[in-house]
Amino acid sequence: MHQLKKLLMVGGIAAAAVGVMASQALAEPTSTPPATDLVAVGSDTTQAVSDQFQTDYNTSHTPKYWSYDAVPAGNVTPKTGCASIVRPNGSGAGIAELAKNLHPTGDSTNFCVDVARSSRDKQASDPAGLTWVPFARDGVTWSANSTTNAPTSLTKAQLLAIYQCDDTALGGAGDPVTWDEVSGTGSDAVVPVLPQASSGTRAFFLQSIGIDATHPLGSCVQPGGAPGGTNTTPEENEGTDPIFANGDAANEVFPYSIAVYLAQTVHNHGAGNQGNLVLHSVNGASPTTSSAINTSFPFLRLVYNVVRGSGTVPANLQTLIGTGPGTGWICTSGSADISDFGFLPLGANCGDLSDHT
Repeated sequence: MHQLKKLLMVGGIAAAAVGVMASQALAEPTSTPPATDLVAVGSDTTQAVSDQFQTDYNTSHTPKYWSYDAVPAGNVTPKTGCASIVRPNGSGAGIAELAKNLHPTGDSTNFCVDVARSSRDKQASDPAGLTWVPFARDGVTWSANSTTNAPTSLTKAQLLAIYQCDDTALGGAGDPVTWDEVSGTGSDAVVPVLPQASSGTRAFFLQSIGIDATHPLGSCVQPGGAPGGTNTTPEENEGTDPIFANGDAANEVFPYSIAVYLAQTVHNHGAGNQGNLVLHSVNGASPTTSSAINTSFPFLRLVYNVVRGSGTVPANLQTLIGTGPGTGWICTSGSADISDFGFLPLGANCGDLSDHT
């Protein structure tokens, strides 16, 4: 499935001087880049558009830019002279790897990882000395199987009750939420599902519905992040995991990037990866308007490239990422790629180091 992502994005550039095949928008370098090149890791949500940046940017720029996908599981060697690392899967994992500040052996100038892809904003628990550079807008909603007991729309309060596994706020007795309590079909319990713990989409969705220290995840949440989870953790923004084909399929809800869903269903980037999942509304607001994100949707977010520095971008990344609003290749030349992968371009606010809204 993840190999499909690699094959669908076709570019037209020549092979890089280091022998890395770049004739199509491959998911990552096919040989180890040199220490002077630029390497990104992290978010699954933005990996596909970053792969396209890689193809287009590398046509005419040196040093080259390479983006390692979040999956498959295993180890990668990010650059020549660097030790093998566990492939960072998700925003949190990419940020943690960037913050290690690892250098190639014998090289105190270059780093093994230069950029962390992130689909969430900075959190209090994140390491200091990093800067979030926004480049596009996305939204996150909930999805359900095409054959489902769910209603068309859920409110924020209903989603919070579902993921707390507590229907008290809905007039219940403190049990997991059932469909008849939220205008769904039948009295089966809703089965809330989450992607893996490092997922930025997961973090943003839970924050948006109100999960926090005083409103914690409940024990019915599948599969991870709460006690009682038993199923294999699905990757974010995919509906092909076995968990979505089991006996609970008609009762499951799962957070999903609106941009990635549009890329899969409208723009033919990862077509079919959504499986049978369908996006649903929040507070009556549809997540999409025609073939684009609904800019009035309640759960909108920025997506970022995270770099070293406090309010600055390192010199070797400035051509790619810029130094402020409207600067850098991604902001000045990447808008077509951003739109083609379902995201909303930020226009003059692209690259604004102070914009986190």
